[in-house]
Amino acid sequence: MIRERSSTREPLLHLAWSTDAEGVCAAPLEWCPGLLPAMAGIPLADWMATVAVNDGAAVAAELGDVMARRQAFDCELEIACGDGRHRHVLVTGLPRQQGDGYTGALVDVTERQDALDNATRAAATLRLMVDNATDLVAFCGLDGRYIDISSSFTRSLGWTREQLVGQPAIDFVHPDDHAHANDDMGRILAGESRPDAIELRKRDTNGRYLTLASKTRMVIEPATGECLGAVFVSRDIEREKEMLGRLERMAEQNLTLIESINDGFFSVNTDWEIVYANNRAADFVGVDRDAAIGKVVWDLAKGLAGSVAGEHLRTAMARRESISFEAFYEPVGAWISERIYAHEDGLSVFFHDISERVAREQQIRDSERRFRETIRITPAGYVLVNGEGIVEDINPALCQLSGYSREELVGKPVAAILADGGAGAALNIGHTGHHDHALETVLLHRQGHRMVALVNQTVERDAQGSPLSLTAFITDITERKRAEARLEELATRDTLTGLPNRAWINRRVSDMLGQGHGETTVFFIDLNRFKEVNDSLGHATGDRLLQLVGKRLQSCMRPGDVVARLGGDEFVVAASCAGREAATAIARRLLATMKLSFFIDGMEMRVGASIGISLAGMDVTSTEALFQKADTAMYKAKALGDGSFQFFEPAMWLEAKRRLHIEAALHRALEYGQFAVHYQPRVDLRSLRTLGVEALLRWEHPEFGRVPPLEFIPLAEERGQIGTIGRWVLGEACREVKHINERFGLALHVSVNVSARQLRSPDLIGQVRSVLAESGLPAAALELELTESALIEDLDQSVLVLQGLKALGVRLSIDDFGTGYSSLSYLKRLPIDVLKLDRSFVAENPAGDGFVRALIDMAHVLNLSVVAEGIETGVAMEALRDAACDEGQGYLFARPMPLAELEAFLVREGEGHAGDTQSGALPA
Repeated sequence: MIRERSSTREPLLHLAWSTDAEGVCAAPLEWCPGLLPAMAGIPLADWMATVAVNDGAAVAAELGDVMARRQAFDCELEIACGDGRHRHVLVTGLPRQQGDGYTGALVDVTERQDALDNATRAAATLRLMVDNATDLVAFCGLDGRYIDISSSFTRSLGWTREQLVGQPAIDFVHPDDHAHANDDMGRILAGESRPDAIELRKRDTNGRYLTLASKTRMVIEPATGECLGAVFVSRDIEREKEMLGRLERMAEQNLTLIESINDGFFSVNTDWEIVYANNRAADFVGVDRDAAIGKVVWDLAKGLAGSVAGEHLRTAMARRESISFEAFYEPVGAWISERIYAHEDGLSVFFHDISERVAREQQIRDSERRFRETIRITPAGYVLVNGEGIVEDINPALCQLSGYSREELVGKPVAAILADGGAGAALNIGHTGHHDHALETVLLHRQGHRMVALVNQTVERDAQGSPLSLTAFITDITERKRAEARLEELATRDTLTGLPNRAWINRRVSDMLGQGHGETTVFFIDLNRFKEVNDSLGHATGDRLLQLVGKRLQSCMRPGDVVARLGGDEFVVAASCAGREAATAIARRLLATMKLSFFIDGMEMRVGASIGISLAGMDVTSTEALFQKADTAMYKAKALGDGSFQFFEPAMWLEAKRRLHIEAALHRALEYGQFAVHYQPRVDLRSLRTLGVEALLRWEHPEFGRVPPLEFIPLAEERGQIGTIGRWVLGEACREVKHINERFGLALHVSVNVSARQLRSPDLIGQVRSVLAESGLPAAALELELTESALIEDLDQSVLVLQGLKALGVRLSIDDFGTGYSSLSYLKRLPIDVLKLDRSFVAENPAGDGFVRALIDMAHVLNLSVVAEGIETGVAMEALRDAACDEGQGYLFARPMPLAELEAFLVREGEGHAGDTQSGALPA
């Protein structure tokens, strides 16, 4: 098709060009002269280098190479026009058959390029819209296989585009829905319009089927009209189906309720046609209920139109307002109490016969007068309600209780002060009971607040049992109910997290076991680093963290599983698990969610958890046993570290039993003289003479033998015994080293470890002062060793305590330096004398390295002495000597030993030193 160009359209850059044998351009034939720089007399490659917007030199070089080889070419590029605008052009060239020059053309393709760019952006926009749609969008070919899907498939069903593209769509549809889906697809591809969505189920990656409402549209190629396939747009309707089912059940329940109430009930539309009536209403006017449906109420109930009830019905319909009244209904000769509720579709009417009540009203009033004086002086609130539910008399106590004056209550329906409008049994004249005691209801105080009241009431009835009056005594129990609710909450709920507490979860697990849940599983969860958060950031942050932990644990549990807080940083989960695999999956899910960061007040923190698991079985049938085993397994998991979980195993009983025995024996170990202080020498690495000793606690138990310090010292820390034990070690070490110094004429110093709990004790400085005074050991001969972690728990407090200790004249050292915070900032703040390098530095590189040397140099710059622990080889010792380390300690020199062996060691050292110093041999 030929397209004519109008002169009013935007000018084009079309031109025909030619060159001679040297590639120099002749005058071109231009569509719009003047838009481009002149070509005549300029080599084509140079000219293109001039007009090209990007990489002109590269274009010219490539073109020169092509023309030198006499090859045809084409080149699409962006060029600069004389008017300052940029255009996209296609340059083509052919070598002439005769002669050595080229002939070619330059064609303006800007419109085509713009169209292509627009199409690309439109496609990208459409893809973005589809991928961000909440509905599931899929394109299938004529063969029924997926060609493309939206990202919502992954979000809703878990399938990725790579998993679905090329797969038959029907393979992911529930087998029972195949025929329905194929029929709909066939109709669509046949050209039939299907405006309604079909319902079908699609499988997700977990094998679960999701109910969807799906609409299908045929995809047509615009140019040819050819059918390319179909597009499916689906939406999750499981929630809608659930709500519809609930509404239907509610409707059935409402109909059952209406039939079961004591009132007659009927409903009419705006044309006064009966939409529904219960049997009680039909019997009242003497008609068949089923026959009455659809009839006009005025035609069915003779005499209704001219009655007071009919007048109220017309008023309620006209004004669209609800009306309650009592009136004499002439057609049947009865008094009725009627409630008319107006709504958009018509009226709903409740009524009941009150004739007998009206007949006995006088008798009720006479009875009330006999008690009036007594009622006036009673401290409980008193109310007398007539057969119509109207307050006839009250006493001053009720006025005080409700806030209303006598004038405001008497003559008004008692329901006016009831929060439920009189629907409950309390103060309800229509209640079937005769004498009701301890009924609870809610009163509306005149000032607007609600009050819980205890009602003891009596309903006077006539011979036929119809109520004539209600007499009630009312007591305000609002405060008591609040206290009960609070007590119930305290008894069953954790006040911090709102989770169930220990008492509640105990009952829950007992119920699960009692109902025969053999799959009952208990998970004990203990946070790993909660104490660090609590100590460093304060209890408020710790409490907030516990709240977040509770919510996170709940969020990852299944319906029916229960999360509770036992106290502190311990939580428990009760779940039904079909064996260890299911319990393992839950434990891993719990650990995974606990590894995620928590954010509190802009601060990120990680705590992690350890989990112990106990499964119910033939050997575990009680809640106590389940909990005890889960607790035992949790301690095992905590000991393993790294946020692990452990199932209870019988062997754990032995470990727990030993732990309990060790803990019990620990209470009397000091009293029974089972503790002893051993000493490990500290050697001057230059002279190899003993300068001092480190005091190390040992426990020799008559039954357990030598109990490792790593086993009983953490227990002493946990149970708060470390303070007493630490004081004993300090005194024993000072006395014994004083004795050694006097016996051998030495000036050895002794280093004693101080725990974190001791450091926080307000008595530490006084204890050290007393021990020094009692033992006679010079203060300069005592060195107190503290760990980095203990110091950093409360750095400001640590500085104050250490300054107080320094004032006594004792030396201070940091033990295991390099394994904790290792911060220069706190080294500068703390009055430290000695750094003890952790044994890991020596063990990992016995020959020494630049890092250890740098640590020693740094300490010396800070005027600190350096002690290396764990020296076991001569190579390591020499490396440390070369690094100018001051002192050393380790098995190369001596193992920890009791006092008697230390004395013998010093004797041998004194004897051997004189003969060995020249040769440099180590002491024996």
